[in-house]
Amino acid sequence: MNNFEVVIGIENHVELKTKSKMFCTGPVEFGATPNTKVSEVDLGYPGALPTVNKQGVKLAILAVNALGMELDDLLRFDRKSYFYPDLAKGFQITQQFHPIGKNGKITITLENGSEKIISVERIHIEEDTAKQTHKGNLTYLDYNRSGVGLIEIVSDPVLRSADEAVGYVEKLREILLFLGISDVKMNEGSLRCDVNISLRPFGHPNFGTKVEIKNLNSLNNVKKAIEFEIKRQSALLLSDQEVIMETRRFDESSNETVSMRIKTDAVDYRYFREPNILPIKLDKNWVLDVIKNSPELPQIKRRRYLNDYSLKEEEVNQLLASLELTNFFEVTLKYTNEVNKVVNLLLGDIQSHLNKNNLEIGATKLTPQLLGTLLELISQGVISSKHSKTILPILIENGNSVEEIIEAHGLKQISDPIQIDGLLTPIFEENKDLLEQFEQRPERVTKTIMGQLMKETGGNANPDVSQEIILKKIKEYKIK
Repeated sequence: MNNFEVVIGIENHVELKTKSKMFCTGPVEFGATPNTKVSEVDLGYPGALPTVNKQGVKLAILAVNALGMELDDLLRFDRKSYFYPDLAKGFQITQQFHPIGKNGKITITLENGSEKIISVERIHIEEDTAKQTHKGNLTYLDYNRSGVGLIEIVSDPVLRSADEAVGYVEKLREILLFLGISDVKMNEGSLRCDVNISLRPFGHPNFGTKVEIKNLNSLNNVKKAIEFEIKRQSALLLSDQEVIMETRRFDESSNETVSMRIKTDAVDYRYFREPNILPIKLDKNWVLDVIKNSPELPQIKRRRYLNDYSLKEEEVNQLLASLELTNFFEVTLKYTNEVNKVVNLLLGDIQSHLNKNNLEIGATKLTPQLLGTLLELISQGVISSKHSKTILPILIENGNSVEEIIEAHGLKQISDPIQIDGLLTPIFEENKDLLEQFEQRPERVTKTIMGQLMKETGGNANPDVSQEIILKKIKEYKIK
């Protein structure tokens, strides 16, 4: 695509990780039976008045701070007139005129390794609508989602490709997840992505006609939808046809965007100040306390892992791909200093088991303490590292103590030199001819003796101690 410059801006709707809704005490619970988590405020009952969820404001402040935005410490809300079945009260509480944060940025890494700063226009707090499900000619409404706290994060139109758009959403998702602002599950709708895209001739100062692609629910679909839309708009412009301002959706079966509705003009939502919520001045000390106690940002965590633990970048990226795995890793380090061995097991045998069984680590019986104990016992020579392959699956499935498993399966390593010497004596007696070949084939002789010792002990002889004793006994044998 050499003729046009791509202009992309992204609006993300992020469900806040709160126990109750943004402007009432209605509970938040994904997957609950439809229409069982609904309050009088959600349904707009006469006399039902909204209240502001303090935890929701706290999470919004964390996002504002993480994106380096200017915080508006005078909290003000507006009413968006909204006559549609998914908001029963006929309006949405939002922050049209005074967003809680503005003028932020996110730095993304491009494919060539360079960095690009993506400016973020605003973050505002609002409430979610009911979930609509369309089946045949019928539309089903679930008001459980109505009123759930959201922050809408709006980027400036500075993204120039599908890969940049995916990198931006990926980075934003990581920040929101690690700060505990949202669980950002795109497949469950807690992170939704609307993409605005237009084309213009390179060097032209004005934007082209903008098309909005709504509710993209995966990074893969963000990429596919943008790539398709670039081709579609390019074909229209190159054949002197008009790009129509419209809202489209992405059809996963055809990998194409499909028109939903034409936008002939900007919709007048008749915004005005929400009359039932007075402006709230945020306490300066409270705001400072929220920021001071913010969880560690993923980019700081990434740098710490690289510098303090000398982990490889690929290992760090794999760990940070899962908040649960990252937290497990950090807690495990309270029980062992074997950082690299923890990483090797987490990203190797443990991750393999999780992938095979489609599990998160929290759904298993393995705990950081058990993993730390296992590695400490290996470090102390109580068991050999190869026994971790026997012990780990049992820990994951049953969560028994490591010591019990070692005892029950006879895995304790033999490290006593006197005991090993005694075990080697008959082996030496039976292999006198082999020992005579030591001068010519030392490696073969020692490996054969070691192999017979391991067979005799079921693999439990400490290899380092055994090797030392084998060489010592061979030397003594030769002197005789």
